[in-house]
Formats: sequence, structure tokens, C-alpha cells
Amino acid sequence: MRFVSMGNNRYTAKAVAALAVVAGLVVGLTGCASQQTAPQIELALDASTPAQLLETSQYIPKNVTDKETGEILPYPAAPNPYTALKGRISSRHVQTFVAARQAFQIGDLPHAEKLLRSITADDTRLAGPWVMLGDIALQQRKLDQAVEHYAKAISVNEVNVNAYIKLATVQRQLGNFIPAQNTYAKALSVWPDFPEAHLNLAILYDIYLNMPLKAQRHIESYQFLTGGRDKKRAQWLAELQQRTGAELQLEAQVTQAVSISSGSL
Repeated sequence: MRFVSMGNNRYTAKAVAALAVVAGLVVGLTGCASQQTAPQIELALDASTPAQLLETSQYIPKNVTDKETGEILPYPAAPNPYTALKGRISSRHVQTFVAARQAFQIGDLPHAEKLLRSITADDTRLAGPWVMLGDIALQQRKLDQAVEHYAKAISVNEVNVNAYIKLATVQRQLGNFIPAQNTYAKALSVWPDFPEAHLNLAILYDIYLNMPLKAQRHIESYQFLTGGRDKKRAQWLAELQQRTGAELQLEAQVTQAVSISSGSL
């Protein structure tokens, strides 16, 4: 049986190939920065940066109605722009990335970081290694460093929606609530139908910013975009509606369930 060596680990060539295929299927591998279509986005990274809450109501999905019958139609959810990116990435980098993820999962953080640094030194177009470096820093409770790595991932690829959620979550943990809201809002500017951005924004509005009506609209959006499968969030939505007294606005089902996946290049 043929083995492939990756740092201090050895895997069968067949296993490596299978893992690479899985990595490719999870989300589209990113292309060059020049292929990005998203506008340049400036992030307020900490509380020292002057920031105001960004409006997010424009990202709430709306019911689609048949003009002739008045019937509510299935909502055509926008696709994740990150998965639509195309580009060539060397198999060596894919294999190294897979090995880094395996090392991360078993808790060998120094080896995972070493592998990821080798990728970032060799190919500056890839955002995924910076996201995982942020995950490593977060696990080590180096929150400021995690912020830097997630922001770097966004600067490399502005449609990497995973990085926005992770960055905003750390900002929230640091108590930088307005910068966190800005980051969630900017994630929605990249992908308006991003369920996890709506969910996390609802958490921020309700628990940290005392804006229950805004929270209701975004948790309703999350439930709408994910087909209402999350029973726990449905209970929260009902409780929010009781507090606000506001009617639910969304009634139709989406044509496809959408979500994000982490662990991508």
C-alpha cells in the first residue's frame, strides 16, 4: 500500500485523495483576488474604531407573490457567492490543508499552524488557511490574534462568508458589539440570504443591544431561509414575538435550504 507523508503524519494515498475530494465538495475553492466581484469592505475591528450600527433591514427576505393570483410563491434564495468562486489550487496545497485540519481536530495546534503557515507563505490568494489560523488562536484564547487572522482572510477574499461570522463572533466575545454588528451586516451585504449571519445578528440584537424587534426580524429570516427546521429557534422566535407584539412577516418556504460550511481553502 502506498503512503503519502505530510509533515509528521502518514496517510494512505487513497485516504488523502478522498479527503481532498471532500474538501473540494464542501465549498468551492477560491480563485485569485482579481476574480472577486465584491466591493472593498472596511471593517471596524475594535471599539477604538468609530462606528455606528449599520442598517440591516434591507437584507430581510421578502415574500414573493404571484401578481395574478396573489399566491405566495417559493422564495428563490440567493446562492452562497463563496461556493461559486473558481480557480486553480495545487493538489499539494489541498493535501497540506487537509493535513492541517486533521492536526487541528486532534489538538495538535502547533503542527496545524506550521502547515497553514507554509501555505500562506507559498500562495497569498487563499483565505482558508487564515480562517483556520484564526480558529487556532481562538482555541488558544488569543482573541485579538484571532481577530487579525479572520480580518486577513477577508482581505484576501471578501466573499469568504465563513470569515465574517467567525470575526464577528470574536468581536462579540471581546465586548465590541457595534463592530460585531457591522461585520454581520457586511456579511449580509456579501450574501443577503446567509442564514447564519441572520441568526447571529439576531443574537446580538436581542441579548447584547436590546433591540428585540430587529432580533425578531432576523431570527424569522433565519427560520425562513432554513425551512423552519430549527425547533429551538422557533421557540425563541415565538418568545420574541410575544415580547414585541409584532406580526411575523415571512410565510413562504424557500426553494432551497442554504447554509455555510467551514474548513475551506
